[in-house]
Amino acid sequence: MPTSPDDLVTYLRLSPEFGSTRFGPFEGLEVRLGSDPDSCHIVLPESLGVRAEHAKLIRQGPQNLILAPSERTATVFLYKSKAHRPTQLNTPTAVRPGDSFALVTPDGPRFIIELDELPPEIQEERAKARGTATGRRRLSADSMGKEVKRQAWTQLLVLGPAQLFQRAMVFVRSGAIYQPRNIILGLTLIGGYAFGGFSACKVSKFKKQLSTQEVRVESCNQELAFAENMQGDSTEYKLEQLAQSITGIRSMGTSLEEDDKLRGAWKDKMKVLSSDSKRYQWITNVKSPKAGTFAEWRDRMSTYEDVDPDTAKALVWLGAWPGRRATEFADLTDSEGTDVCGRGPLQLTFRQALRLGLDAMPDTLVVRDIDATYEDKSQSKALIQETLSVAGAPPLPEDRLVEIQMAQVAQGSAYCIHQDGDDQRTNISRILRALGKQLGPDAALVPPEGTTFATTARIAKYWSADVTRIDYNQKDPGVDFTQAPPGTVLDAFENRGAWVVARSAETLAKAVLLPCLAVLSSDADKAAKILGDGNVPSPINCLVLDWRLRND
Repeated sequence: MPTSPDDLVTYLRLSPEFGSTRFGPFEGLEVRLGSDPDSCHIVLPESLGVRAEHAKLIRQGPQNLILAPSERTATVFLYKSKAHRPTQLNTPTAVRPGDSFALVTPDGPRFIIELDELPPEIQEERAKARGTATGRRRLSADSMGKEVKRQAWTQLLVLGPAQLFQRAMVFVRSGAIYQPRNIILGLTLIGGYAFGGFSACKVSKFKKQLSTQEVRVESCNQELAFAENMQGDSTEYKLEQLAQSITGIRSMGTSLEEDDKLRGAWKDKMKVLSSDSKRYQWITNVKSPKAGTFAEWRDRMSTYEDVDPDTAKALVWLGAWPGRRATEFADLTDSEGTDVCGRGPLQLTFRQALRLGLDAMPDTLVVRDIDATYEDKSQSKALIQETLSVAGAPPLPEDRLVEIQMAQVAQGSAYCIHQDGDDQRTNISRILRALGKQLGPDAALVPPEGTTFATTARIAKYWSADVTRIDYNQKDPGVDFTQAPPGTVLDAFENRGAWVVARSAETLAKAVLLPCLAVLSSDADKAAKILGDGNVPSPINCLVLDWRLRND
């Protein structure tokens, strides 16, 4: 009689070059592989680079199997049955009997997935056990239900809440509660619970810190491996390696390598900026007002202690915008695809500023009938009310007189009509304070500083504040960058998420290209004045980057 797929169990067999040892049978839904004997079914030496729990093979049906790395940084390579080359797995992947997989490296221990019957001796033992288990036939649902009910009532009346309540009532009514020894005992118990709660909180905090440190150690190991690959001739570097060397941001290379969405957008922005470098020529002109505005922002950001140095090196380039004029306003396209005003050295939109915790005055971009719109106060106020509504901010009272101002944008082809008043988007100290809260070491919803995605996640969080579905002033902002690479997290926001990825990629591209533009277009002294001491990249690396972008 043919064997049903439901009767098959899982086996894993080492490939012939590793001895062909067969492990199993595994009848559970999961088979775990790693170095921890307490949690893994197949235990491998830690010296191979295997994690405590490295990979899982999950059975979801008669012949439906899923192979998954147990954590993001656990490397697993899948060999499909007819494929000649392995693929590295980053997410749970469907596999079939006959497929195989290797741990740590493509040449590591390789296991072939098999489905087969239980060994004959086990089948025989179970058949005998089923034959002698006659007592089970005498069980019924009714008898089991009655016994459960009887035991539950007994437990409730003897040791349950009812008995405890009765004893407490007697204790109070008899006056025993007021005896000194009981008062002292009560205080002792309360003190014990308080101390225990305090200790539990300290232990919980310690465990959280330990977990954070373990993540940082892992990230450091990845960065070390990445840095080891950068030894030698820089002409052989990949773009990610060049970027890390030019910017000095330690995690930039690994974060781009492990974030496909962000890396792809970053490479596109690198090519766009390289072909459009004339719009950034102000960065080579020490006397340019725009260069002066950028240098002021750079100095303040690079010395701000509430943001880690790697993130600060990237945030500096939020203040680098195209064009020559240094005006307070600019016209931008926001995450909704709408042309809006940006204001201040970072050209923050009104909605973005509010979501980052800044006080801002509402504004609106006007490109037609500018004079008429400005003179018609009711029309100007209606446009301001629309900006408030889209940002989710309270509307202006209908009976309130609002002083409306008009300012020309940087490109000179439009104007920003804005409510008069104090706007923190123009105040660098206020901006830094908001960024320290949202992007600093203790910031919520981003990975700990010093880890792989710490910098890229913070850049993405900054830009995501413009998305209507995200509000960092709320208890649940609607996004969490600690769960996956930023590009993966932002997939859920579709076009708006793609806008955030593009803006983040552009910021990182500026951090790489603009310093090289300064180095290759002027002398070292001028470059140092614009970029700041210690921020001038190697001309060799910049020449290699320029050649790559022109020829790849």
